[in-house]
Amino acid sequence: MKQEDVQFTLDDGPDRAFEGATLQIDNETISKKDNANVIDPTLETLMNGNNNKESGESPSKKVRPNTLALVPWSGENAKDFFCHRNGLVSNAVEECKKELITPDDGDIIGSWLLTEISFWDNEKERLVILTTRTLITVKYDFIALKHLDNRKVPLDMIDTVLIGDLVYPPISLIPHIDGLATGVTSIVKGCLVRPLQERWAGMPSACSSTNTFRINNFEARSRNLSGVRTMWNQGKPLPFMKKWNPFEKDIPFNTFTSHPLLWHSDDDSGERRLFNVDDFITSLTETLDRRIKTFQCAVQHKPILLENYLGVGALIHNKNSLGFFKVRGKFSF
Repeated sequence: MKQEDVQFTLDDGPDRAFEGATLQIDNETISKKDNANVIDPTLETLMNGNNNKESGESPSKKVRPNTLALVPWSGENAKDFFCHRNGLVSNAVEECKKELITPDDGDIIGSWLLTEISFWDNEKERLVILTTRTLITVKYDFIALKHLDNRKVPLDMIDTVLIGDLVYPPISLIPHIDGLATGVTSIVKGCLVRPLQERWAGMPSACSSTNTFRINNFEARSRNLSGVRTMWNQGKPLPFMKKWNPFEKDIPFNTFTSHPLLWHSDDDSGERRLFNVDDFITSLTETLDRRIKTFQCAVQHKPILLENYLGVGALIHNKNSLGFFKVRGKFSF
């Protein structure tokens, strides 16, 4: 019998100690596994509404928890927003400039389409026009193509500018309620809606109970966004009647954050600047710096408090993006 025809088993091996062996694991496998658990820094940047490739670090940029934001961009179709139509925003801006800008307002510095957050935590779509003397906020109907309301604030009135993260009070129940609602929604969609859709479409079931019942779906949801607040109340607290009157419009501050289309716009198209609150903050602070000799204005980098403790109505309003002009099935509002 030839030597190469002899077959050996483990029991037939030489009687020697198992020494000097080294166990190795493929580095490529490890790197793939690690990369699955690491958040893409580009995605983290986009989630916070910052674009630091050209302008450096944003003054409001810092490490944030890996939680979902309470903004109407997640899972939305950009085409549902009427302002997504080509040229619609620029036409609206030109119309508002002709109707609202007067010689007393000075020269126009820039315009943006941002999200304004009211004192009662309602998010609303607003055009913002900045001139050398005035900050103008415009409610524009992108369906009827006309401006509905506006608010002019002279820059000389602004005494404080807050730049930072949008946060809720520590005792607010809104983040916990949103986490509970998100968890329940994921279960309903994963175990009821998705299987029905797959059955009707004749597709194999792809329901993953691990993702559906993941405990992270029920965790509290922070804002996870940065913004800016301009104030002209000279540090005085709001009177009792203004603070608890939901129909009060004379609130001495504005709060802005990025528009949802910021996360749908191409970084190279130039549209991101239009929806980016960081670009507005840069222009605003530079304008105030040039006028700082004529009035007192403090620019502070600190969290922006949203005093919503149990405002379920605001949570429903923001979850359904009711403050934005969108296509909603057979209806548009």
